[in-house]
Amino acid sequence: MSQLVNDTLSAWLLIESLSPGEVNFTAEDILSAEHFKNGTKQAQLQSFDEYFEIWNDERFIVSEEKSETGEIIFKFYRHCFRYNEINLKIQDIFDDYSDIHNPNGTHCYGYTFNTDKHGKVIVDSIHIPMIMSALKEIEKNKNANIEEKFNDSVEKFVQKVKEILADEPINEFKLKKIDKAYDKYFSVLNSKKDGLFAHYVAIEYVKDSDLPQPEFNSFFISDIEKARKSPNQTLIDYIEGVEESQRIEVDENKEMFDKFLHPSRLPDGRWPSQTEFRLSLMQQLAVNQITSGNERISSVNGPPGTGKTTLLKDIFAHLVVERGKELAKLNNPKDAFVKTKIHETDDKYVYILKESIAKYKMVVASSNNGAVENISKDLPKIEEIVRKPEKCKFPEYETDYANLVHELKDFAQTAENLIGESAWGLFSGVFGKSTNINQVLNHMLKQDANDIGFAKLLQNENNRMSYNELMSEWQLHQRAFLDELKNVEMLKEESIKAYNIYKNCESYSKIEHELNSEKMNVKEKLNHLEIQISCDNKEIEDLDDRINYNTKQLETLNELIKSIRDSNKGFVNKLKTIFNSEEDESYKKHNTEKQQLLGQQLELEKCKKIKHEHLVSKLKEKDIVIKQLAKLQSQLDELNIQLQELEAYRAESKIKIPEKDFWSENNYDDRQVTNLWTSDELQYRRAMLFLRAMILHKLLLIANNTTIYYAINDFKDRRKLIDANPDKVYNAWNVMHLIFPVVSTTFASFKSMYGGIPKDFIDYLFIDEAGQAIPQAAVGALYRSKKVVAVGDPIQIEPVVTLESHLIDNIRKNYHVPEYLVSKEASVQSVADNANQYGFWKSDATDSNQKTWIGIPLWVHRRCLKPMFTIANQIAYNNKMVLPSNITNVGKTGWYDVKGNSVQKQFVKEHGEKVLELLANDWFEAIKEGKNEPSSFVISPFSAVQQQVKRILKQQLPTRIDIQRTKVNQWIDKSIGTVHTFQGKEAQKVYFVIGTDNTQDGAVNWSCEKPNLLNVAVTRAKKEFYVIGDMQRIQTKPFYETIFKERNVE
Repeated sequence: MSQLVNDTLSAWLLIESLSPGEVNFTAEDILSAEHFKNGTKQAQLQSFDEYFEIWNDERFIVSEEKSETGEIIFKFYRHCFRYNEINLKIQDIFDDYSDIHNPNGTHCYGYTFNTDKHGKVIVDSIHIPMIMSALKEIEKNKNANIEEKFNDSVEKFVQKVKEILADEPINEFKLKKIDKAYDKYFSVLNSKKDGLFAHYVAIEYVKDSDLPQPEFNSFFISDIEKARKSPNQTLIDYIEGVEESQRIEVDENKEMFDKFLHPSRLPDGRWPSQTEFRLSLMQQLAVNQITSGNERISSVNGPPGTGKTTLLKDIFAHLVVERGKELAKLNNPKDAFVKTKIHETDDKYVYILKESIAKYKMVVASSNNGAVENISKDLPKIEEIVRKPEKCKFPEYETDYANLVHELKDFAQTAENLIGESAWGLFSGVFGKSTNINQVLNHMLKQDANDIGFAKLLQNENNRMSYNELMSEWQLHQRAFLDELKNVEMLKEESIKAYNIYKNCESYSKIEHELNSEKMNVKEKLNHLEIQISCDNKEIEDLDDRINYNTKQLETLNELIKSIRDSNKGFVNKLKTIFNSEEDESYKKHNTEKQQLLGQQLELEKCKKIKHEHLVSKLKEKDIVIKQLAKLQSQLDELNIQLQELEAYRAESKIKIPEKDFWSENNYDDRQVTNLWTSDELQYRRAMLFLRAMILHKLLLIANNTTIYYAINDFKDRRKLIDANPDKVYNAWNVMHLIFPVVSTTFASFKSMYGGIPKDFIDYLFIDEAGQAIPQAAVGALYRSKKVVAVGDPIQIEPVVTLESHLIDNIRKNYHVPEYLVSKEASVQSVADNANQYGFWKSDATDSNQKTWIGIPLWVHRRCLKPMFTIANQIAYNNKMVLPSNITNVGKTGWYDVKGNSVQKQFVKEHGEKVLELLANDWFEAIKEGKNEPSSFVISPFSAVQQQVKRILKQQLPTRIDIQRTKVNQWIDKSIGTVHTFQGKEAQKVYFVIGTDNTQDGAVNWSCEKPNLLNVAVTRAKKEFYVIGDMQRIQTKPFYETIFKERNVE
């Protein structure tokens, strides 16, 4: 383990140790009448400023029936206060009195302990949040060793408590002595001015098998401690990140598009959304990179409405199909489990799910409880897959989807019981806190005759068929899956063929230019050769003429010489020759001429031979050049054939193949909305393959119904089994992940949910809304996971960090940890981005020279109309977002110029009255259109504003619109809040109430110091967005000026 990993985990551990203890009950929490002997329901949280023996109070004595399975315990909360008191205390210590615009009102305690029904303190339940020691120590010494001092103080305090109690029940005198001992070692805060009592007791019923766990300083401390001792590679990668030199920017990177969008990387399965609704360019790139890569950490950055969940659904479908391939290898579905003894000395055999099938466990986690619950509850909904065919582009495909979903109808009832809505099948489960898991187990194991549980359903389905019938059913759907897989593979091969043709033709113009240029050069060379050959032929002809002429000359000379010789043959002639010198001289002359001509003849013959050899060489060269020219022409012809083949394939398959100008700078918008290398039929077949994989999953569960039943029961008893028989618990979890391909949980529940589960157990961890989570919240999840995908948007709501900046900064410096790991701005998303090799350098909204590395970006926005889209794009995304061309309607943006004086912090009464008027109109319009309620949100940056607006509306809106008060109040509670409560939600219309008067510019400046708050507010509105506030004062402030400029309604 590197020093950075150790130091970072140590810093995170200390930060979490400084978290306050929260009172986990409210005045609204009720224990039902059946719990109590007197048969009256009771509020769980009771004020305890006045001491009384609460365990002897007849109101809280447990009923006989409930006493058989559990007991009432009493949880004491001492020295209670609102969290904001900590901020105020730290401000005093650090002499920093900056405004706190949204004071944290969380109900906290100084220390807590439990007593049993006899008033005896359970000493092991005593808990003091570490921050209560830290506040006392840093007040004396800002560089105090907080952790060491805390451990020492706790040890002394607990020892003192034991001495005071002397193993006897608590009483008023002893409680006062304990409070006094606490005051000696720890800080005491109170919020009496806010009407909060100093002391409370919570009445809690606990089953014998589920006794409450000891309190920890945070949900994450135990896992951070465990990880610090032996981190897995996933966690190491998360912390260490990727060197800047290794980062590859994928946005507008054609090389990366070629790599990750290659058809071979397309997953074989996809979520059965409408065939015509394909992923965008960057969505598909992200899916392909995640599903085909080996990276442990992947991250996707998606602005609002860019389809982050849509992307995740395709990855879920891919993994289900991959497991389906393993199931399809089984000759008998029972072969999915291996009969074994966990220990060789065991009497009984157990059935363990094969690792090849178990290795697709998927968990969705988040700090945002609503986000993870929404995903798990939405995935099984019937409308996710089954639609009205006549309203879709490919009705025949929709009919086929519905027909296959019908095969899953038996499991749909269990899903419907869990989500409370119509479902297509059992796919995902809301796990996490124990109440959620118990609800799941109830629906798994219940035996009601008219409402059977899932285990009984499996048994009934198994009993309905004989063994041969079940095997026949298995083989039928096994063949159907494999046939569908072949269809997908064949269609992908066609896409690969088209891709290869395209790549050959991609640089066609350049190649054609090069070939034609070479062809011209070769032609010129050929022309030059032909001129040379012609010259050589002419020269040879001239030489032949000269040779012929010389030959004739030689013939003439030979005749003359012969005649002279003949004339000297007689005696008289010989005498003449002897005495006639003239004849002798003539002979010699002719003979000399002959010799000269013979020499010339030899030289001419030699020249002719040389010229002839040169001519032959040029003729051979000409032949080579002609062949070269023919080859070039053939290459041009082949390119044309390939291009024609590509165009024919494009026309036949409707596959999206890049056009000639696809990669041009001016084609950015069209490029971003495009999904390359897939056809409608391939989309359809991939979706069908997913559904066929789900049918195999269903048959596997039915065939192994008894094994599944025992595994579910082992899961129910996991806390009892984990120490003595951990392998049974691991297998039980594997089976639960088989029943629910996707399960969800919050980070806060991760440790308790996966208690005793080792590192690297979870195969795929998906972190939703990762930008909202503090980096250390994910440690336990990362520690237990092999591969991680973080999705979110750092330009939306940042993590809620309760500690003050200076405290965090001091910790960071003390441990020498970089700011990207420890700061108020750091999030799971930003740390995961830092660990992602593939991403994008995003310019800062307020300073273009500042750039931040983010994960793979998504740019195609499908939620808001303009001008809302335009506003968000300008203030947060450097105009990189794209609105699809088919979204042509224009929405409305306006500003209601309402002034007034604040009456409750940032709340201005006139603003509340304007909201009342507008919402009354919205209700009238909704009722007129036959709707139950309006699709409108009221959002404010400030909690005081939303609280007061709610108050006014609950008082006046029901009577103004003449609607039942309960119904209106329920709508108010879900439709009005601060920006933080609305991330991930959307409405047709949004009213953004700024609040503040002209004395509170500091509060307004806080709301726009970053684009995040306004970005979230604006992008909640699909069609209409209105600001309510002082226009003249606020319109020129950062980001508000963009809203003012883009408004199109006066």
